[in-house]
Amino acid sequence: MNTRFIFTPRPARRLALLALLSMGIASCDVTDVSPQDALPESSAFEDAAKANLSVAGMYDAAQSGFYDPLNGTAIAVRGYPFGAAANELGDVRGEDVADLAGFFGIVYQNNITASSPNIVNIWSTLYSLINQANVVIEGVQGAGKRGALTAADAAAFEGEARFLRALAYHELLQHFARPFADGAGSKPGVPYRDFAINTIETVDKARGQGRNTVAEVYAKMLEDLKFSEDNLPASRTGSATVTRATKAAAIALKQRIYLHMGNWAAVVTEGNKLISAAAPFTSPIGGRALAPSPGAAFPGGTAVTSENVFSIENSSDDNPGVNGALPSIYGSPNTTGNALPGVQGRGLIAISPTLFNASFWTCSDLRRTQLLQNTTARYFSFKYKDAPNNSDFAPIIRYAEVLLNQAEAESRLGNSTRALALLNAVRNRSVVNVADQFSTANGNVPAGNALTRAILNERRIEFVGEGFRWDDIHRLALDPDFGTKGIPSKLTATQAVLANYKCPTPGNPAPAINGGYAAIAYDDFRFLWPIPSIEVANNPTLRAQQNPGY
Repeated sequence: MNTRFIFTPRPARRLALLALLSMGIASCDVTDVSPQDALPESSAFEDAAKANLSVAGMYDAAQSGFYDPLNGTAIAVRGYPFGAAANELGDVRGEDVADLAGFFGIVYQNNITASSPNIVNIWSTLYSLINQANVVIEGVQGAGKRGALTAADAAAFEGEARFLRALAYHELLQHFARPFADGAGSKPGVPYRDFAINTIETVDKARGQGRNTVAEVYAKMLEDLKFSEDNLPASRTGSATVTRATKAAAIALKQRIYLHMGNWAAVVTEGNKLISAAAPFTSPIGGRALAPSPGAAFPGGTAVTSENVFSIENSSDDNPGVNGALPSIYGSPNTTGNALPGVQGRGLIAISPTLFNASFWTCSDLRRTQLLQNTTARYFSFKYKDAPNNSDFAPIIRYAEVLLNQAEAESRLGNSTRALALLNAVRNRSVVNVADQFSTANGNVPAGNALTRAILNERRIEFVGEGFRWDDIHRLALDPDFGTKGIPSKLTATQAVLANYKCPTPGNPAPAINGGYAAIAYDDFRFLWPIPSIEVANNPTLRAQQNPGY
């Protein structure tokens, strides 16, 4: 491994990134020629301008690491890990979308193996991002100590790296480890690497490293995010407002992590930093607020909204391509009969009748018209609109999530008035028909477990197409009141046809749809993904710690 570079933003650097790929720790030496868009590690942090380029390259690694479907023979870019792949895989692991062409069939049907491209590449690109973050952390710390960067600049750059490192580790835990609720984090997690793999010695160190516990990784993520919160700016300008980490993004990710730990009081503490005491709810940090309508939350392309807390940037000349980009994968494959004509994607993921027909999704909900496309065959998401250019940012954190995280925690703590107000802030911008709203006037105010269930249902509606369904299936698997008990059953592509879509009304129920892919119980080995074969082949410690069943 004789090439060490810090990669700066593309477009010219496709093959060069593999020189810094951190594992599967197989062969790292892709090229011995110095890339034109890379800085030698020895000079990458000489001043603030070069350090800033190195940090930008770290975001690029988050957007589009390499996807290798054929073990080294067909390297491509499909938005791994966070440029699109995390959103798509999070959805297709659940039941609220349907895989129409088998494009995600291995994941959708739970037929993963240790060599499946999806899991090999999500693991490898997440650890590649972690490694790039570790390189940046070590680089800016050293530059700060020798005076090449001011202490404030060094800490701010480090805060960005720690934010992305925490984001990557949380994604790894959700796919490869049991949820925190299973044994209070005592189950095997993933290897926690807080050192840069850029020498023979550190490669050897990584090759012998085993799995930390889930709790240990959570503690490290929270430590990172506390540092990020303390050192990141409250605001930025232009697209960086949402595509580079801010204080609000760090707090929001910390709130999410506490939600996954079931630490409701800590969720509320973090959320209160970003949520005003009374409606209309806004954030005193960064000015985040809900968009006025569901459609306005997703204007398409590179637009920046007040609701967007953090996204991964895509553009017309730097995106996951037709085989990965969000508008390509989720967008309707034809414009005939579309409620919103003129937008055409590949239509590989449809909204499933499982969600469309759910009794908790009110028929008058504006998300049915503003954020769905109806064709002559199926319904598709219309959250991502720039199919010609694939420039839609990949949403990672929205203010709607901050409010619903807070609503759930408040509900579980028995603070029903606050919880209902937060839920209604999100729900009522879409449910504009007063008769369908939760209110005392209507006599339909949910309370206790019914309120928490309403919040969880709202998450399914609000976040479909954003990858959150797996997050909730995973964290709630063992919940005594709302447990998913594993991976729910799913409909086949032939069952996701227009004849089976029907919003139910009193006396006019949706059609019963039988069959499909069977549910996977929580104690089934397929609930977790295996550590990739490329990793265990190079690490005997991990080989002995493989997830059972693989």
